[in-house]
Amino acid sequence: MKASIKQYRDNDIILSIGMIVKNEEKVLRRCLDSLKPLMKAIKSELIIADTGSTDSTVEIAKEYTDNVFHFEWINDFSAARNSTLKKAKGQWYMFIDADEYLDEDIGEMIHFFSIPELRSKYKSLQINVRSYGDEGKTNYQDGLLTRFQRISEPDDNIEFIGSVHETMYTRFPLGYFSVILHHTGYCFSSVKQNFDKKNRNMVLMREEYKKNPTDLRMLSHLIDGGFFNPDETEKYIQESLELVRKDRFHMYSNVLYMQAIMFYENSKPEYALELCKEYHQTLPDSDRYVATLSVVLSEAKILSAFSRYEEAYEALKRYIRLYKDYIDEKMNTDDSSAHPILGMAPHEYMRFVYMSVLCLVKLKRFDEAFTALDGIDITELENEEFREFLGTLREVCTEKKDYSYLAKYYIIISNTKFEKNDKDKKALCLYMLESVYYSLITDVERKKYAMDIINNSEGGIYPELMRLVIFQEDVNFTDNFKKVINKIENWDDGYTVAIYLAIKHKIDISDIVLKMNTDLFRVQLETVASNNDDFTGYVLEYGMPQTYTSTIKQFYWIVSLYEKAAYYSYKLNNSDKYKIYNIFTSLLGDYVMNIYNPELLNDDDIQVLPNLHKFGFYMSQAQASLNAGDSIGYIRGMKKALVNCESMREIVEFMLEEFKKMI
Repeated sequence: MKASIKQYRDNDIILSIGMIVKNEEKVLRRCLDSLKPLMKAIKSELIIADTGSTDSTVEIAKEYTDNVFHFEWINDFSAARNSTLKKAKGQWYMFIDADEYLDEDIGEMIHFFSIPELRSKYKSLQINVRSYGDEGKTNYQDGLLTRFQRISEPDDNIEFIGSVHETMYTRFPLGYFSVILHHTGYCFSSVKQNFDKKNRNMVLMREEYKKNPTDLRMLSHLIDGGFFNPDETEKYIQESLELVRKDRFHMYSNVLYMQAIMFYENSKPEYALELCKEYHQTLPDSDRYVATLSVVLSEAKILSAFSRYEEAYEALKRYIRLYKDYIDEKMNTDDSSAHPILGMAPHEYMRFVYMSVLCLVKLKRFDEAFTALDGIDITELENEEFREFLGTLREVCTEKKDYSYLAKYYIIISNTKFEKNDKDKKALCLYMLESVYYSLITDVERKKYAMDIINNSEGGIYPELMRLVIFQEDVNFTDNFKKVINKIENWDDGYTVAIYLAIKHKIDISDIVLKMNTDLFRVQLETVASNNDDFTGYVLEYGMPQTYTSTIKQFYWIVSLYEKAAYYSYKLNNSDKYKIYNIFTSLLGDYVMNIYNPELLNDDDIQVLPNLHKFGFYMSQAQASLNAGDSIGYIRGMKKALVNCESMREIVEFMLEEFKKMI
C-alpha cells in the first residue's frame, strides 16, 4: 500500500526529514547536529521512528523534535521508513540514518530549497554519499544515491520498497547535490557487530530472493552481502549474468557486470577480462556510463598483474579520461545510485593516476612518468594522497637512479603554503628523502644521491646535510656541521643522517638532544643503527657518555644510543662487544638510580617498573657486587636481571661467559 501523501498545510513546510533509529546513542547527536543549519535555513520538520531502542536514543531524539514515535519492528525496513513518510507534511521528503551526517558546507542545498522554481523543477534529488571503511576515514567510496523525493503534487505517490536495503525509485527530472553525506556505519563497530549486521541483512535478503529470484536489485545486494560464502555469492553472480544478458538496459545490468568482474578479478582473472570485453560489446557507447570507471579499473589491475603494462597503461589512460567526463557531468550516473562505483572518489582517482605512472616506470618511459607527476597539483592533495604521491615519485626516481626530481620537489614542498597539515606534508617529504637515502646500500650510491640533491637544489637544510655527507674530509667539517644542525627546528622530520654523522665524527650534540622529541629517540636511533653497518663501531669510539648526564632527557638519549649499539653488536669482536655491553648496562643502571629513589627500590617494589628498568636495576646491583669482590652476588644479580627482561638474554649470557673466563 502506497504511503498517503499530504497536500500543503497552512504552515507550508518545505522539507520533511525522516529517520528510523534503534540504539543509536553513540552517533545520533552528530547526525542531528549536522541537520541543524539546514533546518534553520528552511522551514522543515524532523520525523523519527524508533524501532525498539534500549539505550538513550529516544531521549536524545526528543531534544531535537517532538515528532518521535515508536514503530513495532516487523523485519521490514521499508515498512519502518514508510511510517515516517506517511507523517510527512513537507513539499519534499529526505531520509537519513543516524550513522550519517551532512558536510558543513550545505549552501547548495539551502539555495535549492529556498527557490520555488527549483523545487518544482525536479522530482528526485541525489546526494553524494561517502561510505567510509576505516576509522581514519582514508578508505572510502562515493556514490550518488537518491535521498530526496518531491511529495507535494498529486502524482508524487512514492513509497519505500524492499524489506532490506530499501529504496525509492528515482524519478525524472533528476537533480543532484555535490554536498557530501558522510556514512560511518562500518567504521567504529566491532568485527562481531559488523558480522551480525551483515548476517541479519543476509537473512532478510534471502527471504526477498525466494519471493522473487529474478529481482536484480536484490541479487546485487546478495552478492555484496555474501562475501562470507564465496560459493553462494558465485551462484548469485551467475544467475544475475543470465538475467542481465537478456535485459542489458536494466538499471542494475551495468552494476551486476561490475560486481561479477570484481568478484573474479583475483580468482579467475582471465574470465574477468572476458566479462570486461562482454560488458563493452553489449553496451553501446559504454563510456557514457559511470560503472565503466570500475570496469576499466578492473581491466587495468588484471593486466598489470599479468605484467601487460602497455595495455594496463592504456586502460588507465581511458579511466583518467572517463573520470574527467564524470567530473564535467558528461556521464550517466544512474549506476551509482544502484551501487557504489570504484573510481568515483577523488582519492581513488589519484591512486589510479599513480598506478598509471608506475606502469610507465615498468615500461622505462621515465620522462612521461615525470610529466604525469608534474601535472598533479600537490596543494590539493589530502595527507594520504600526498603520501602516495611521494611514494610514486620515489619509485620513479629510484628506478631511473636519478634523484634530481626529489630535489626539485623538496624545494617546491618547502616553499608551498598548504591549506592544512602544512607541517605534516613537509615532514612526509623529508621522511621520504631519508628513506630513499637509506634504501641505497653502498657509499658510492649514497654519494651519487647526495650529489643529485645538492646540484638540483637552491638551498635548504636537507641539501646542506647532503653536502656534509659528501665533504666529510673537509677540515672545517665540525664547524659546518654545527652550523647546519643549529638551523634544524624540528628534529621529528627526518634528520637521522645528522645523528649518524655526529656519532661518526665524535661531535658533542648534547645541547641539540634537548630539542629532540623524547618519544622518537629509540625510533630515530633504530633508523641510524639498522642502516649503517659501522654504527656500533663508531658508538664504541664515541666516548662521551658523561657529557649526556646533565639532564634526564640527555641521559635517556645516551642510554638509548648504547642500547641500540648493544643490540647491533654482533658485528663486533668479543672484546669490543664486552665493552659495549658494560657501558650500556652501567649507563642504564645509573639512569634507573637517577630517575627513581634508590631507597624505595626493593625486590617487591621493583616489579612495578618497566622491564628494561628492572633489568638496569639488577645489573646495577650485580656490578656493585662485583666491585665489592662478591662473585656470587654478581651472578645472582645477573640472573635476576635476565628473569625480569628476557629480551636482554644475549647480553646476560655473554657477560656471564666472559666473567667465567676471567675467573
